[in-house]
Amino acid sequence: MQQTPELLRLLLDAGVEFVLIGGVAAIAHGSATFTVDCDITAPFTEENLTRLLTVLGPHHPRYALALPKRPVTESPAALAKNRNLYLLTDLGRLDILSEVPPVGTYADVASRAVTQDIYERPCRIISLDDLIAVKRHLGRDKDRVVERELLAVRARKNNGHA
Repeated sequence: MQQTPELLRLLLDAGVEFVLIGGVAAIAHGSATFTVDCDITAPFTEENLTRLLTVLGPHHPRYALALPKRPVTESPAALAKNRNLYLLTDLGRLDILSEVPPVGTYADVASRAVTQDIYERPCRIISLDDLIAVKRHLGRDKDRVVERELLAVRARKNNGHA
């Protein structure tokens, strides 16, 4: 069962550097979408991955795409060579991306991110314009629906209604 509030609280309290992207970010911006995972972009540095693995350790991180779902046993240094990590934990799914097409790298996303309270914690969230660009780029039916919602949110904000 996905427990996104607890998962995000753990990451934020541990000082893991990341920006919230995907469905949870869309909800934070005002979308009525439903999501079954948590997506973030983060720097794939040994230091950041050490914090991430330390805080997730008690929640048994496993590779979400591997069959069988084997535990993460690699060192943060070894994991830093990856571009993405797709994890399944006792708190749910966490997808960690080093870049977010078409926006760019973690640094690109972070440079335009907004900070908003999420689950009683300040959290950096992908900007509305960047999230719209991502949803447009993905082009799946579910992403087109969210893109339209986010465009409506942006229009309301631009008209001073939010």
